[in-house]
Amino acid sequence: MLANLAPVETPAFDTHDFVKRLAGAGMPEPQAEILADERAHLINERLATKNDLKAMEAATKRDLEALEARLNHKIEALEVRLKNEFDKQKVANKRDLEALEARLNHKIEALEARLNHNMEALEARLNHKIEALEVRLKNELDKQKVANKRDLEALEARLNHKIEALENRLIIKLGVLFFFGIAALATLITIL
Repeated sequence: MLANLAPVETPAFDTHDFVKRLAGAGMPEPQAEILADERAHLINERLATKNDLKAMEAATKRDLEALEARLNHKIEALEVRLKNEFDKQKVANKRDLEALEARLNHKIEALEARLNHNMEALEARLNHKIEALEVRLKNELDKQKVANKRDLEALEARLNHKIEALENRLIIKLGVLFFFGIAALATLITIL
């Protein structure tokens, strides 16, 4: 990610002062200049600046916020779809029950005119069928709720796993940058 960052305008290493110090210690000036240039190149190419780290942190934060926004949007859309499906099922069940009730009432009225003495037995059987239908519908809705909850939990687990992996990669990158920073600092201290 640091490769995408703009180079820093201010030099992180004063080559002129470095050349003067080496020349003062007895090193020929052409060699001191080459050494200073190589050291400046190494420092500028290998070390991350505070601005680099801030830019990487900001980019990571933006990425996480965008991911969170997308996930929230998907969850909201899923909730809307589930609510719509539930409402459609509720309307369909109500319509089916109303149609069933209308058919049963018509049959009951016809049977009542012809078979008044069998009415109680028929009513008991119909009530039993309605109760069984309600139980089956409730069980199906409960199963659907459990399946939806399981799917959401699985989605959440996958997303949490991806976020953890992203955090681990960021930690590794920051550790590598810290390691190279310490190594460069140790090299600089050794040379000085």
